Amino acid sequence: MSTKISLIIPCYTINKDLAEMAIRCALSYKDQCDEIIIEEDGGLLNLDLMQVADRYHYNKENVGFTKNVNRGWKSAEGDFVMIVNSDTELMKGNLSDLCIPGKVTSPNIANQYIDFLAGPFFVIPKEVTKERGYLLEELKTYSSDSEYDARVRDIFEKVETVKIYHKQAQTVKAAGVEGGREQRRDREIYQKLKEEGKVK
Repeated sequence: MSTKISLIIPCYTINKDLAEMAIRCALSYKDQCDEIIIEEDGGLLNLDLMQVADRYHYNKENVGFTKNVNRGWKSAEGDFVMIVNSDTELMKGNLSDLCIPGKVTSPNIANQYIDFLAGPFFVIPKEVTKERGYLLEELKTYSSDSEYDARVRDIFEKVETVKIYHKQAQTVKAAGVEGGREQRRDREIYQKLKEEGKVK
């Protein structure tokens, strides 16, 4: 029985550059997955992205990165779900190497060293989602990947055979939220979770 891979790309394409970046992202992975789900979170309706995706969900209201990821994740039909930022591209490797039963995985990021779960690209088997759940939506844009990393650290495995490039924070910079009030709020919530022992 073959493994089905769903790839979720959350987008906030508020300008042409972000749309083109998301298209390059999707095309770099497209021939190695069974479905690409693009979740547009309040940006521009983009017909080119719609053509690249197997499913394109246009959500007029901007609800933030975390809830947008979860919308796509909950609709995914794959045995493995790949959460992939729109500012990444595949450099080399087979996505199927990231599909390890019972393990949450991330690829090697060429220009950014991350020991454990890499927020720009991580993979969750269906059975892990059932046990560990989705991203914590209380964290709107920042730190939800760090909280999820703490939740799955015991079953995490880094896969060096797959390498991606990450352009880093392109969407949040364009949206003007990098280093702003929303980032501070999410970090304060995350710190409180740590103090309460809810995050290791």
